[in-house]
Amino acid sequence: MLRLLRKGSGIKPIHPTSVSAARCFAQKLPIEDKAGEQQNTNDPIKFFGSQAATWRARDTRSGGSDEALWYQPYVISFSLGIFLLYFCVLREESDVDQRLEGDLYDHVSGLEEVQLTVNYKYNKEHGLDTKEQEKRLIELGVDLSQLNAKMAAQ
Repeated sequence: MLRLLRKGSGIKPIHPTSVSAARCFAQKLPIEDKAGEQQNTNDPIKFFGSQAATWRARDTRSGGSDEALWYQPYVISFSLGIFLLYFCVLREESDVDQRLEGDLYDHVSGLEEVQLTVNYKYNKEHGLDTKEQEKRLIELGVDLSQLNAKMAAQ
């Protein structure tokens, strides 16, 4: 509503602005204008010729994009750049960084075997080469004959 009042020059708002006017609407009593004339509250409010007729839904959904400062994207980009410079270059390594440098299979036991088994089954079903998976599964101590028997049973 404030945006509507700001765009229009000197146009009065549609809603009542005083408490007595709101009570008159609630009680369906006639409202007195500033000039002392009575208005009938049972008459419908005219849509055409009012501010509501010229209001577009896009103005409501825009979320105040016209109120953004012109230098806002530059400030955000600069702040993000400074943060990335600090985080990626200037910051000292911590013990968490050193733990994350390793292989994921070293941190989670059994993950490599499960991943290779799933990959082996997929390649076998789609007729793809399985030599690399078979080699690594044998290195890990997985019996391929049991694995093939499980696949055949499914």
